[in-house]
Amino acid sequence: MNIQNIINKVSSGTDLDFEESKFCMNEIMSGQLLPSQFGVIMASLAIKGETFEEIAGMAAVMREFSIKIKGKENAIDVCGTGGSGLKWLNISTASAIVVASYGIPVAKHGNRAASGNSGSADVLEELGIKISLEPKVVEKCLHEIDLTFIFAQTFHPSMKYAAPLRKEIGIRTIFNFLGPLTNPANVKKQIIGTPNKDYAKKIAQAGKKLELDRIITISGESGADEIEIDKNTYVFDSKENFSENIFESRKNLGSSRHLEVKSPKESAKKILSCFNMKSESSDEEKKAILNSISINAAMALHLAEENKSIDECFQIAKENIFNGNALKKLDQLKDFTNRS
Repeated sequence: MNIQNIINKVSSGTDLDFEESKFCMNEIMSGQLLPSQFGVIMASLAIKGETFEEIAGMAAVMREFSIKIKGKENAIDVCGTGGSGLKWLNISTASAIVVASYGIPVAKHGNRAASGNSGSADVLEELGIKISLEPKVVEKCLHEIDLTFIFAQTFHPSMKYAAPLRKEIGIRTIFNFLGPLTNPANVKKQIIGTPNKDYAKKIAQAGKKLELDRIITISGESGADEIEIDKNTYVFDSKENFSENIFESRKNLGSSRHLEVKSPKESAKKILSCFNMKSESSDEEKKAILNSISINAAMALHLAEENKSIDECFQIAKENIFNGNALKKLDQLKDFTNRS
């Protein structure tokens, strides 16, 4: 097997198998590819449409090249691929904090914004969290407070070869789907959101190939990588054999227009306002943000505790905001990262 074989195959529209995909990514992560070779492979994969085998194979090698930390039993991750173009506040980041405040360990893997107005790293910095930490500190944080942030730029040093080339070619590539599947804490359960429902199913299948115990992928009807509050959301669950299910929007959860932000600072402000709520509000913006964070946290809580229904988990999420647990968990993360 050599890289020319890979180029010949993908440029003719032929799918790579798992092992070929691993070989290809190993060459990329080792800095062995010329920019022209990288470009033709990435473009050819995008044109023909990436398969779950290709996503899984490349993610497997990215995992091998990453810096790892010791995970915690029953830890989960809640994240999105980004790329929706909707400019919403950081819902998955906020919901991860709510989930951890209930006692479910969360190893939140994330990065700075690529196309949106605020990535998870950006908003956490605005919330006072120190994001650039030594791996051992990140690991200790997970084990001591049941929540940690794994900054992708720190944990995936071999991306230094691919990052500038991705920027040069300027199109959506398979790398858009790989990050969420390469959590350095080796979590076994994940919620992953993506704007494209066809790729939501492929990402779920890739997660199963990578031996996740359970993976749920979600894709909003309007292209969100979150559960939507005023439109339906497509759900693919490895437990349900990846069949397409529609999570119908609940009544009176609010309008998604209230979720829009222009900066990480505005996103942080809205999350803090939500975490300071003591009860339901008639204010339309507060209502929409509360319900968006809570319904997304509910799906993650249901992933962790399968015996509880989504509706039960929705109420649990709200309770942990109203009773101050979510705000306390955020403060814990802030204190831990800044004293380390």
